[in-house]
Order: sequence, then structure tokens, then C-alpha cells
Amino acid sequence: MVRRTKEEAEQTRDQILDAAERLFYDQGVARTSLEGIARAAGVTRGAVYWHFRNKIDVFVAMQERARLPQEDVIEQLAQTDTDDGLLSLREACKSAILMIAGDERSRRVCSILMHRCEYVEEMGDAALRRQINKQHLSEHLIRIFEIAEKRGTLSPNWTPRLSAISLHGLIHGLLNDWLSDPEQYDMADSGPRCIDAFFKGLAPDLPAGTVPKG
Repeated sequence: MVRRTKEEAEQTRDQILDAAERLFYDQGVARTSLEGIARAAGVTRGAVYWHFRNKIDVFVAMQERARLPQEDVIEQLAQTDTDDGLLSLREACKSAILMIAGDERSRRVCSILMHRCEYVEEMGDAALRRQINKQHLSEHLIRIFEIAEKRGTLSPNWTPRLSAISLHGLIHGLLNDWLSDPEQYDMADSGPRCIDAFFKGLAPDLPAGTVPKG
């Protein structure tokens, strides 16, 4: 009985997050209320408050649910002194692009974070969290490139910090541009090709990457 109750609670929580994700995407975060989320989820407002303190809690939980496994790979690479760090990083970046391009939830949440949320007023805590996450990612990338520099696999034309800034800018720019108009090009084809070309400049001796045929 306890197990069933726990499973039902988890099911209700997922219903709430599913509804929030749809509403955030359809009408934006600012125009979405907890009452609207409860209505769309088919639960009471009290049920929403049982799982979440406020809309920011819902927003953060939605974001965490769509966390990409490649984020953990990058964190692990930053802690591992290995010769193939740049190769593993390149493949992780391509896998992340392909996952966002091919998975509806990943794509929708990414679009919410980039295009359907104003990080002001009530979303101030979410903005701070986003900044902290960005800083952590930057630190991980810099560390990976520092290891590559020490091992001689990073081109002398690049510094670890400049490499990290440029890689983040490339991926963010690709996603931001594509999500604003997904019909303009095939991200599953163009995204990996752009990343391969970028890493060719960073590390000319890396083995050639494989990309989907256009």
C-alpha cells in the first residue's frame, strides 16, 4: 500500500511537470500560473503545492528532468587526466546536439529556457541558478582544455579559456538559431558537422569525426 501511494505520488508529480512543460512552451513562463498548471494536469492546486513550493520549484524540476547525460560526461572529463579528452568532449557535444534535435522533451525544454522565459522578478532565483550552472560548465570546459594544452593536443593558437568561450558560443548559437526556426536546416546533420569543423581548428591531429550524411 505504501509503495502504491509512493508510485501514485510520483505519477502525480510527473503529470504536473508534463502540464507545466506544455504551458511554459505554449504561452511562456511569465503567463503561466500554478492554478493553470493544476488545471492542465487535472489535479488540485493543493496537489501542486504538495510537491512544489512555487512556480520556480516547478520550473527547476522541469529543467532537471530534462538534464542531458552529456553534462555528466563533461564533468567527468574535467576530473580525468587523459590523452583523449578533446575527442571525448567533441563526441559528447555532438551527442547532446543530436539528443536535442531528436528528443521532443529535450527540444521543448531547451526552447523554454532560451526563448520562453524572462529571467526577471519572480524568476530571479532561476536566473541565478542558470548563471551558476553556466559558470560550472565554463570551469569544466576550461579544465578539459587545460589538460589538452598540457598534453600538447590543443593547438597553440588557442588558450583554454578562449577555447571554452568559443565552444559554448558555438553550441548556444546553433541551438538558439535553430530553435527559433527549426525548418531552416537539419540540426541533426548540420550541428555535428559544425562541431567537427570547430574541433579541427582546436586540435588538428584529432581523428576525423563521423557525421550523418546530408
